[in-house]
Amino acid sequence: MRFTIENSRKGADATPIYLQVARRLGTAIHDGQWRVGDALPSERTLVESLGISRVTARRALQVLAEEGAITRSRGAGTFIAPRPEPKAARLDNFSELARRRGMTPASELVAFERRKATAQEAGVLALQAGEEIVRLTRLRKADGQTFWMDVTTLALAVLPDASAIGESLYAYLERIGRPVLRITEKLRAVVADEALSAHLAIAPGEPLLHIRRIGYSHGDQPVELTDAYCLNDFYELKQ
Repeated sequence: MRFTIENSRKGADATPIYLQVARRLGTAIHDGQWRVGDALPSERTLVESLGISRVTARRALQVLAEEGAITRSRGAGTFIAPRPEPKAARLDNFSELARRRGMTPASELVAFERRKATAQEAGVLALQAGEEIVRLTRLRKADGQTFWMDVTTLALAVLPDASAIGESLYAYLERIGRPVLRITEKLRAVVADEALSAHLAIAPGEPLLHIRRIGYSHGDQPVELTDAYCLNDFYELKQ
């Protein structure tokens, strides 16, 4: 089966080329362009067909291997891996992740905004048009080092006072009887712009993981909308 892809260098996408290639290959795998056990194009084929360097091709394939989408065998080639059976995921928040590493978590509130919800925010949080929301930006730290930035939107009725949160938003929601019982998440690779790089103390252009999360409480009522930006090696979702 032939694989086609636009040359990633022609667009205005600021995402590193190897991540663009990995994303396009991952989409093609998910869409069934190859079946389990099929051979993926070799590094040389990717280099010639996409006009990329061998290092870029190798890094793109390494991303897919780390995600479990492919298996690589020296001398045999690269093949589509079987998809794992879905399992119930255990929700982890930053504080839990930090403690698991033997680190002390902390949060720093850097912005707090109160305003009327946009149409999109009202739709996601099941609010009435014009209902007030709060939007808070927090830096999440472990042993004093910043690993994560959360931009969270909640109904004003859920969080009338930002100082009430303390270390953990989820712990606060449990205290007020609105615990997060289920989440949906969408993950994608991004690169740090000037604002993110300043907050996270990294260089502009560094790769980050962006997580768009919606948390649901009792009655499957949406209670939080969060855009999280984290260093790639700090996020995990346990199965």
